[in-house]
Amino acid sequence: MTTARSMSLIAIPAFLIGFGLGGLSLHVATAEGLFGIKDSVSQIGTSLVEMQKNVDALQKNMSTIKQAKDQLSSLSSTGGGVGGAMDSLMNKGK
Repeated sequence: MTTARSMSLIAIPAFLIGFGLGGLSLHVATAEGLFGIKDSVSQIGTSLVEMQKNVDALQKNMSTIKQAKDQLSSLSSTGGGVGGAMDSLMNKGK
């Protein structure tokens, strides 16, 4: 019986403190939205989408370059020549 009472003496104030702090944090979050935080977050999101589009375009360009390199190296019968020159150019970019 005393353990149940001591638990309730701890649980009720802990709940009330948590409930109060939770309500306070909601009001702070609403106030931050009023001060332009929401606009900043949407600008960051827009920038990230734009950056992803740029990365996708670069990957597409790299794919095109690799295909051209493969075609040129298939024309070369020896290890040198055009294919070797393309390999050295590709390795310089890394």
